[in-house]
Amino acid sequence: MKEYKAEGIIIRVRDYNEADRIVTLLTSEHGKIQAIAKGCRKQKSRKRGIIQQFTYGDFILYRGRSLDTITQCESRESFAVLREDLDRMAYGVYITELLDGFAIQGESHGELFYLTLVSLHLLSLADPILVTRAFEIRLMNLLGYRPHLETCVNCGGDLIGSRIAFSSRLGGSLCHLCAPGEPESSVCSRGTINMLKQLSSWDLKRLQVLKMSPDIRRETGEIMKNYIAQRLDKKIKSADFLQSLESMQNIG
Repeated sequence: MKEYKAEGIIIRVRDYNEADRIVTLLTSEHGKIQAIAKGCRKQKSRKRGIIQQFTYGDFILYRGRSLDTITQCESRESFAVLREDLDRMAYGVYITELLDGFAIQGESHGELFYLTLVSLHLLSLADPILVTRAFEIRLMNLLGYRPHLETCVNCGGDLIGSRIAFSSRLGGSLCHLCAPGEPESSVCSRGTINMLKQLSSWDLKRLQVLKMSPDIRRETGEIMKNYIAQRLDKKIKSADFLQSLESMQNIG
């Protein structure tokens, strides 16, 4: 069948021609899809208010040779709060840019879809930095890039002391004996490593219970930025802006 239904989240939108938009959807059953929404930029189009980044809804699409076509769409949640709050919108854009970079066209991943949907809901309500760090590490876990945090990633030895090295290249924490051999590793507090462990397994619906000090906010942000950069062969444009935003918030 050329026509099919999809439950999806719009993770990217770009204008095309005078009246159309190219849309990237993350769907629960069909994975990442690129499609064209014809006429959605016209003033009277029923799709105009729906074809926007972050919208979660039901879509009917028609399979095409290079691009599918969105023939019908109905919004379930627009996440308008993310578009009305510039800080929260910045984190939402970063999350969707990460998804666009890592998700594979046409490869279904129900857990990734659920993680994205819950994270967008939480971005509207909770501390956006906390939500984003939880999303980052869980995204890595789901894609098979889980960082090794329990013991030394190099020798398997115990992590001793209050300051611990972390190697993005090797993919985890380093003990005091192995750290000198990895000069590009970064040093963080044990509290930062423990926070990354919690973010990896904590019930997302109870995320607001967790609290991060300014130092842990900074260190988890630096670790995840470098860790993700090692595993993605494209630059995340919004990452630098987000780091500047978090630096200002930490100073404040």
